[in-house]
Amino acid sequence: MNNLFIAVGRITKDLELRYTKDNKAVLDINIALNNDKDDTTFLKVTIWNKIAETTAKYCKKGDLIGVSGLIKNHNWEDEKGKHYEYNFIGNRVQFLSTKANEINKELKENNTVEINDPFEEFGNQIEVDDNFLD
Repeated sequence: MNNLFIAVGRITKDLELRYTKDNKAVLDINIALNNDKDDTTFLKVTIWNKIAETTAKYCKKGDLIGVSGLIKNHNWEDEKGKHYEYNFIGNRVQFLSTKANEINKELKENNTVEINDPFEEFGNQIEVDDNFLD
């Protein structure tokens, strides 16, 4: 894939899963990327289908995630002139630090209760195939 972005950052807003009229799940994630102490970049990434549903279920504001995917440009012209916009379409999300992981770890350490992660055998990475927008 020639057109690829990779970003690691914290989710800055509560996640709101929505569905298109064709019943496809879509999720916009706003993440803060720390470049250095006084420099942060904010990025909006859109993810689709099952990966959107799973991310909305297990992640929330403040969680650290890694996202990779495609950059698509959207250019148009109107009475105000030419406009250029870039859309970041995530097709892979990795949960790096989520509140659910922290709670599960704490419960296991205290021998309070054990929560079985249904995705444990897959690690903490979710992928979709190249046809994720179809």
